[in-house]
Amino acid sequence: MGHLADIYVIKKSRSKQLGIDFLNQFLPLNSESADEYSIPQYSVSPVQNFDKAHDLMTYLESNNQYAQSIYWQNLNKQDRNKHGMIFYTEDGCMIFGISRYVDSRKDEKEFLKGMKYFFHAEMGYIDHENPPVDSYEEFIERVKQLE
Repeated sequence: MGHLADIYVIKKSRSKQLGIDFLNQFLPLNSESADEYSIPQYSVSPVQNFDKAHDLMTYLESNNQYAQSIYWQNLNKQDRNKHGMIFYTEDGCMIFGISRYVDSRKDEKEFLKGMKYFFHAEMGYIDHENPPVDSYEEFIERVKQLE
């Protein structure tokens, strides 16, 4: 029986183009899950507000001190990739995530291998119903825990 797996890789980058490439590759038919984004995220008194994820991504590319989470849903209901996520960390990285319907642990591992290949990334991990960690250092620790 299948299940949803959250598959994450990390890059030491804030490249908007990398985010666009991620969406084009893994979630080409998508819709943003939020109507508005604030800097800082969840702030009562934000310094910036954005209506579109692409504008936010442009801002975050050159303002790497802010943490932010952006989610997209897949509009192609037959696709196994159900949601795409980019988590911007306060240490200047991007964590890319796919919530994917998988049939087995082998399927999870194969998809992680494909994501690592796409991003030229050495590290990634699989989780279930959990957001990723908050920094590059924590990501490394999480990968080590799961080995």
